[in-house]
Amino acid sequence: MEQLNPIYDEGISDNFFNLEQFNQGMSHTEINQLMHKLLSTIDLPRLTDIFFQQLTTRLQLKSLKLQFDDQALVLGEWHEQIKLKTLSCVRNGQVVASLHYGFSRTLSAKDWQILQQMHLYFANPLKNALEHHQIKQFAMRDYLTSLGNRASYTESVSRLLSHAQRHSSPFGLLVLDLDNFKQVNDKCGHHEGDKVLIAFTQTLTHCMRESDFAFRFGGDEFCCLLPDTSTDTIIQIAQRISSVVAADPLLKQHQVTCSIGTTLSKLHDSSLSLFYRADTALYQAKKNGRNCIYTG
Repeated sequence: MEQLNPIYDEGISDNFFNLEQFNQGMSHTEINQLMHKLLSTIDLPRLTDIFFQQLTTRLQLKSLKLQFDDQALVLGEWHEQIKLKTLSCVRNGQVVASLHYGFSRTLSAKDWQILQQMHLYFANPLKNALEHHQIKQFAMRDYLTSLGNRASYTESVSRLLSHAQRHSSPFGLLVLDLDNFKQVNDKCGHHEGDKVLIAFTQTLTHCMRESDFAFRFGGDEFCCLLPDTSTDTIIQIAQRISSVVAADPLLKQHQVTCSIGTTLSKLHDSSLSLFYRADTALYQAKKNGRNCIYTG
């Protein structure tokens, strides 16, 4: 993986950029068009998707990973043959995000220059979007587990449905419910119940891919969104969750297992139709004896 130092003049302010080195890259018209698109939203996933589409058109980018804090947004195709370029986004001398650009070919000198230029123009809109995203996270996180809450799920599934329809890229939904959780609260109290929920959350996030999202709706009801996936992958992840839950010492001590309903998005799905299939599958998994996986 190639690492490039941030393109900033450290001797002057963080917002100043020396653009003379890019006079052989994009034209003023192209820069204006790019900035117009980048300034059209402050929503971080939407902004990243716009940037990805611009890079795909201009440089035939195959994949993009934005890493910030302990989170990542992943777009495109990733495989072993991908050639990576990594650039950072810096504020006040601190790296606030890293972008990993994946190509199927070695970039020419001119394309490498254009990539640096586009990254540079993306930096300020990205910083603003990151600040906006951090503020939103406080309102969209479950207080106990730090997973996304129902509002976060609603926003995420809407975005994935839109992406799936534009790119014919289906995604998966898991709806999960803890078996025998009520008896933990009844017999051992809510403090022990909270410990069980936290242990399950850690298990859940450990079993998911980096690009996946987990949410807690409340009580012992959870769900996961699995972007760019297939039915086989959904089942593999669900089986991994079920196996790891069964092996967790605390969950095993309280005889807590997990029932899972799964589904793969369809072209004309709405958020309601998608959730209805997965929730109905969860009901069937419970009906089949709990600690089961059922696909809707």
